[in-house]
Amino acid sequence: MNRFILSFLMQLFIASLLFAQGRIIIPEPPRELPNQQIELRNVDAQIHIKENVGTITLEQTFANPSRFRLEGEYLFAIPDEANVNDFYLYIDGKKTKGRVLDAGQADKIYTDIVRSMRDPALLEFVGHGLFKARIFPIEANSERKIELSYNQVIRNDADMYRFTLPIRQCGQGSISQYHMKIELKADRELANIYSPSHQVQINRKDARHVTITMEQNNIESTKDLIIYYSLAENEINANLFTFRPRTDKDGYFLFYASPKYQIDQKKIISKDFIFVIDVSGSMQGEKIEQAREALKFCINGLNKEDRFEIITFSSSVNNFQKALKKAGQDEIENARYFINNLDANGGTNINEAMLTALRLKTERNERPTNIVFLTDGLPTEGEQDINSILANIKNAGNDFIRIFSFGVGYDVNTFLLDKISSDSHGSANYVKPGENIEREISTLFAKISSPVLTDPQIDFANANVYDVYPQKLPDIFQGQSVIVVGRYRNPGNTTIVLSGKQGNITRKFEYNMEFKRRDSDNDFVDNIWANRKVSHLLTQIRFNGENKELVESVKALGEEYGIVTPYTSYLVTEQQEELAAVEREVLNLQAGVSGRRMQSVQKARDKKAEMDEEALGGGGFFDAITQTAAAPSASSGKGAVMSSRVQKKIANTEQSTEMLITMKRVINKTFYLKNGIWTEQGINTAKSATEIKFLSSEYFDLLQKDNKLKDILAIGEKIIFRWNNKIYKIVE
Repeated sequence: MNRFILSFLMQLFIASLLFAQGRIIIPEPPRELPNQQIELRNVDAQIHIKENVGTITLEQTFANPSRFRLEGEYLFAIPDEANVNDFYLYIDGKKTKGRVLDAGQADKIYTDIVRSMRDPALLEFVGHGLFKARIFPIEANSERKIELSYNQVIRNDADMYRFTLPIRQCGQGSISQYHMKIELKADRELANIYSPSHQVQINRKDARHVTITMEQNNIESTKDLIIYYSLAENEINANLFTFRPRTDKDGYFLFYASPKYQIDQKKIISKDFIFVIDVSGSMQGEKIEQAREALKFCINGLNKEDRFEIITFSSSVNNFQKALKKAGQDEIENARYFINNLDANGGTNINEAMLTALRLKTERNERPTNIVFLTDGLPTEGEQDINSILANIKNAGNDFIRIFSFGVGYDVNTFLLDKISSDSHGSANYVKPGENIEREISTLFAKISSPVLTDPQIDFANANVYDVYPQKLPDIFQGQSVIVVGRYRNPGNTTIVLSGKQGNITRKFEYNMEFKRRDSDNDFVDNIWANRKVSHLLTQIRFNGENKELVESVKALGEEYGIVTPYTSYLVTEQQEELAAVEREVLNLQAGVSGRRMQSVQKARDKKAEMDEEALGGGGFFDAITQTAAAPSASSGKGAVMSSRVQKKIANTEQSTEMLITMKRVINKTFYLKNGIWTEQGINTAKSATEIKFLSSEYFDLLQKDNKLKDILAIGEKIIFRWNNKIYKIVE
């Protein structure tokens, strides 16, 4: 029994709301039973949350892949805030009830299982109760379905609720199928909804009702799902997350803001849109058809006070109206006719097309102005030098116009499109061959068609912030969130001021918030900050050229946070070598639990990469982010497009992601797997260290001295780390 409880509890929740995915252990396994015992294959999680109380139902399907009939025990870690309602084990329709162990019993079970199963991961979860039920029989090569239902009080801290759903596993690195649905309801309008752990789909039914879903195959079971949500108080609502585990170092912060779901239509700003569409010969066929449908979607979505123009270009440039005109009924009907008759032929005169668009509006007014620019080729007509085209656009002086670029296919110059969009504080998007142009353009237009605050600025008052990204805030649109990350020196309460334009009116929004003196809960913040800073530095290198200071900054951040870049590409090689060693140990039945789990995570990433070459951890992903910046004229082809797409994915992500399996960041310390040992970065391994045998009495004595050590000891079986100015080495 002890062996398998430990294996189960690794799924428990770290920090505040602790929770674990259910697990079945085999107390007395047959001698011939392989290491891989009972697998958790499928999870269906149905959650109903009302204000701060959640009812969670987990339907879990376990499989016995062996040839043995087994007797097992189902275990589930219970947080203080939760109460188990029902537990059902389906065996020919019969339901079996379980019992709850108190925390004292659970502590002894955790310790015993760590010893018997040689799995340190459960050390994180000492001190929490257990739910336990006998499972018999578990037939050979069969599945067993278990349903567990519990209620949970969801904590509120600084007007932000935090809900955690268990996914993390002990003994396996991934789950074959995971489906989650949250029905979130409140008595007042819901404001910010944010997951720092996973990409989820958020569907607002109305102001007070939201559905949050996640459905993934081969999901990595290395971290729990975290959802934050708050209630609306302002027209634009904001929350602040801080992370400062050490008071002798500056902290990290993440400022999250989004408008209310329901905005007074009088406050929706009238806009100017200029659509610049490539109709050269290479756009023939499906491309031009999708471009037509995308244009019609955009035109149909204009408000009657918006103004628009359509410019098409090939060897020459053609204006639809030759001016920005309001989107009246006649103008919309005429535009549809114009769009339906678009034809593709000729070359690609990007320079003249962009200058024609910029001439339409030479002075700033209360209307935000956006250019939506689509091309599938390199400049082949008129001015063809990339630097000259960029200079011409800059000299036009229209720095108030946002440019949103779409590159279709691989025959586009990513330096040109990225630079145009970056300089104008827009965005560049790339549509790979076979992807849907219409969907990509219509998604962007739906986002930028309803601005709530333009030219926003943020003042963090006396917090003394620095290294803030993005350095210039994007416009804030209805239904969209804005994330600002950075470092802070001065803890304490402060008033953060967000200001910007609504038409020709300047608006200010004030938020009384606290930059905490010590905060170790939000350990996702530093990872997101590091990724965004590295992305910013790489962009500077790409557009302005290498210099020693920028390169050294990228290398230092990459090593500290495990971020793969062109200057830290050796980290990929080192990971491949370590994973190869783990694979050999697994084949020779010499790998510990941590090694087998690591191999399972890598297999899950490989499966994702088979379906998506840009998936995290796949070969295409690493090829893209380790590609060095090319000269402006050479920035085209599949490699350039993939590199730009992946870098944008990293720069814009709202989730904390670990690129490397062989790197872990724990309580502000970074560990790399080197020669099979988890080694804290910066430690001189040649220096003498206090050796402690894994699972010895000294090992558990060390854990009892400082509760924080359990997060470090949970990393693996062999570790080198510094604690209280002393170096420790955990050995077999």
